[in-house]
Amino acid sequence: MQRLTTCSIALLACALAIALASAPAGAASHACGGDGGGGGGGVGPRPASSGGTGVKGHHRGHAHRGCAEAAYVDPIQGPAWLAERTDMGVDYAVTRRKPIVAIGDALILGSDSKSPWPGGHFLWYQLLDGDHAGDIIYVAETMNRLVPAGTTVSAGERIATALPGGTGTEWGWANRIGQTRAAPCYHEGMKTNSGREMARFLRRLGAPTADDPGPGPDFPTGRLC
Repeated sequence: MQRLTTCSIALLACALAIALASAPAGAASHACGGDGGGGGGGVGPRPASSGGTGVKGHHRGHAHRGCAEAAYVDPIQGPAWLAERTDMGVDYAVTRRKPIVAIGDALILGSDSKSPWPGGHFLWYQLLDGDHAGDIIYVAETMNRLVPAGTTVSAGERIATALPGGTGTEWGWANRIGQTRAAPCYHEGMKTNSGREMARFLRRLGAPTADDPGPGPDFPTGRLC
């Protein structure tokens, strides 16, 4: 009887191992998303930050940082990108045409090729997953071929093309209507808190920045400037 019981346990353990090995890849994603949705982190409540949109991600404190980094890509890759100053956002020039890609899966909220900004172009999008789900990013200035508003894109997908010359490009946090987070208090050349928060996020993804943002959060929070 004891031998039979031992054999039965061994067979049961083997069957369990086979079942786990054949489970769908998304079955283990609850640790990322928290809501069983799979992918790089679910969307859940976070108190709206000053200047934010009220629709925020599940994160903070990077409890799911590994999941978030799997969901996002470094948009500033290769020697053609030149890091410049941090002000309302983070500035980058290019030495040749380069695709501007979405940092994560995203919805394009606005796409303006007649913007009053230098260079005349302004695009903003909302991240849909990862630990910054709900946060809104803008890219502006010397670029063209903007993807239209309402388009859903994947992480790493081209959303515009950066052009050499002009004022380069600027990347930062925005709100749902396309206003930069630091706009209410910004004056030319100011290194803002919002800009430093974006710089930390980009650095976390592997992008270089010309100015050291110092320690602090890498999401839009706290004071605007």
